[in-house]
This record gives sequence, structure tokens and C-alpha cells, in this order.
Amino acid sequence: MGQLRGAPTQQGKGSCCVKARNQRCYLSLGRSTCGRRISLACSATAEALRSTDAPSSATGPSLKLFYRTGWDRAVVHGSLCGSTWRDFPLGKAAGGPERWLVAEISLPAAVAPGGKPLLEFVVADVGKSAWDKPPCGGNYRLEAPGVYSLRGGTLKKVGGRPVMVVSDLDGTMVGDDTATAAFKSWWEDGGALRGGVLVYNTGRSLDSFLELLRSKASVMAVPDALILAVGTCVYLRNPAGGPPDQPSGWKEDWEWSAALDERWNLKAARDACYKALAEVGSDNMHFRPKEELNDHKITCGVADPKAAAAVARVKGELAAAGVAANVITSGHGGWKYMDVVPIRAGKLEALNHVRRHFGFSVASTVACGDSGNDILMLSGENLAIVVGNAQPDLRQWAQQRQASEQPLPSGKQRMLLASRKEALGILEGLEHFGFKS
Repeated sequence: MGQLRGAPTQQGKGSCCVKARNQRCYLSLGRSTCGRRISLACSATAEALRSTDAPSSATGPSLKLFYRTGWDRAVVHGSLCGSTWRDFPLGKAAGGPERWLVAEISLPAAVAPGGKPLLEFVVADVGKSAWDKPPCGGNYRLEAPGVYSLRGGTLKKVGGRPVMVVSDLDGTMVGDDTATAAFKSWWEDGGALRGGVLVYNTGRSLDSFLELLRSKASVMAVPDALILAVGTCVYLRNPAGGPPDQPSGWKEDWEWSAALDERWNLKAARDACYKALAEVGSDNMHFRPKEELNDHKITCGVADPKAAAAVARVKGELAAAGVAANVITSGHGGWKYMDVVPIRAGKLEALNHVRRHFGFSVASTVACGDSGNDILMLSGENLAIVVGNAQPDLRQWAQQRQASEQPLPSGKQRMLLASRKEALGILEGLEHFGFKS
């Protein structure tokens, strides 16, 4: 780890802007590396979308330090605006990026006196037996608000705007472990630290997702929220804590669950599926296992040649019963999934619910998918990425949809058909839309 021992240099003397050994530190703050000023301008240009939706209001300047090292606990020891040196604790933030300690430092109203940095600091373990100081001597110095990274001895600005990435799992984020790991690396060292939010939007149940996360822990980024069971369940990280690969790490959003009850009748939806099954035959249709069903979702498997007839019968029965529902089909290889969910459910409606919860505009929200059950979330006003391995029915739909939509003011299309597969296609799209450099 290469921690440096010794107290901080006397304030104001021989201070240097950075260099720690084999440690990573992301700082919401101000200035440059060893005397070099870093521009505060953000290179990403906001995409204007056809929507009245507005981004969340900006907050005032603040100092936020993300620190990653071998220490379980650490402190920032520094002088704020030339004041007396003191400790600012680093701790694990609820809902913060995995593997990082975080310090949030309130800025005083007064500006730093002439010749003094906004913050002059070092980092130490809690016992102050080991110190992280610049190898070039002195202390770290920062002079203006902004987002900075301290990694491998180099302090640099973390640029780019925050993005909410809403991704399907199987075939999109997950499939090729190398691609999944590449996204995880970028997200943990860039996307999450600039204020991004990661959401998995999948047909899986909570238990199925947790099993997947445990099996892919070394390559898969931990999300901030989950949209499960084709948009019928929303989970947020548990503010009380808990590991993300265990049920205790998540808390269901009951507000969303209650909203789905409007004009929904589970018994009528089940009866409609039974009538469709009787029409097409048990050789061509079956109910999926109970772990794939919930109070707001019925899922059946339907043979391709009978899928259209089954969907039509279900829709007709629901209309006759006065039940408002979405009937969603997806899959390939001879069989399709047929999901029957409330009219307010679905991947797009749940996406917008979660997007508003976190305060993101459609211009800063990107949906990513590979199959027919992703069509809803890809068809909203938000930006969209169809990964390069997308199933033929989705790719055909995307090409038709893209041709029918007007370009954004930047000249780009709202939806990108990526050339790269799975998570590499997501990274390709994020770079295309200006969220990744």
C-alpha cells in the first residue's frame, strides 16, 4: 500500500498537489496536480430531449472525498480555508460506491485568505500511525470546488455529468464476464463517483438476482436500485445497511407496489391465461414456476406458432373483464415468455418512477437492452442503447423506431444500435452520448 509515516508538513510550507502510492482517492473539491491548474469546465454537452422534464436543481459547492485504500477506517486531517488543522472522518456512506470511504466536508461562508488553499490536507489511519502524503513533499492542496481523483500519485479532475444507467441483465449487462468486468471497472472508478446511479431492470425475482450477484461478485457492479419481475417490483438499497447480495441489503418500494393495484385484478388476469391455454393447448402453453409469479405478474411460456393467438385471447378476456393490463412477449428459440402485468407496470413505467426518485432528467437517463421485453423502456423519452447482440425482433423494432424519430438537437439519434455486444455495447453507447470519455 506504501503508506507514508510522519505528521503533515507545517501548513503553507512546501505543499504539493498529490501523489499517493497505490491508493485511490476521489475528491469533490478543487485544484490541480503539483501546481498545474485543471479546468473546471465540463466537456460533456447536455443532450436536449423533447420533454418538459427538467434536471434536479443543483446544490451549492461542497467538498466530498471518496477514498480507497487498505485501511478499514481513515481520517482526512487538514486545514479548511486556512483554519486550524482538524480531522474530517471518512466512513462508508449508505448507498455510496462500493469499496470506498467517503468524507463530506461543509464549506464555510468565508473564502480562503490570500495565499491559502481551500483545503490543505493529508490522509491518515485512525490511530495516526501511518500517513498518506504526497511523495513530492508537503501536503495535498485544493483551491476550488470540483470533483477530483487521487490515484497512483496523480490528482486529476473527474469530469463528465452524472448518468442514470438502467440496464437489463441477461444478454445485456451479464453474459460475457470480461465485458461485465469492464463496465464494473469504469462504473466504480468513474460513473458512480461523479454522482451516477445504476439500476438493473430485469425479469428476474429478488432471489434470482441475489444468486446472480453472488456468483458474479468479482465482475458485476453493485446497483443502487432494482426493477424486478418485468417492472412489478422496485427495490432500493436498505438505508439501515446490509450486504447487497443478501435480502437484508434491499428494501421494497411499497409506494410503487400500491400504485400497481389501480385497475388490476389478479384473478381475472389468471383466468384470462387459463382460457388462452385451453384454446392453444397444454402442449403449446404452460404457466411458469411460482417463483416467477407475484401479485402483479403472471408469466406463461408459449410456443412461437401459438404466441399471437394466446396474446390475442388474453387481451380479449382482460378487456371484457374491465382489467387494464400490459401483455408483454419476449424470447426466442421456439418459445416466448408472455408476461401479464398491471397497466402501470412494465419496464418503462418503473424506470420513470425510479428516475424521479433519484432526480434524473430523461436527458441523463440511458436504458439498455437486448430483447423484446426491453422495448417499453427503450421507447420512452430517455436515451437508449440496443446492444450489438440484440435479438432479431428487438433489432428490427429498433431500426424502424429509429427511422421514425427526429434526431436530437445534437444531430444524434435518441437510440443507438451499438456494434459491440453486451456490456461493451453499453460502454460504447455511454461514450457516444457523452457520458464516458
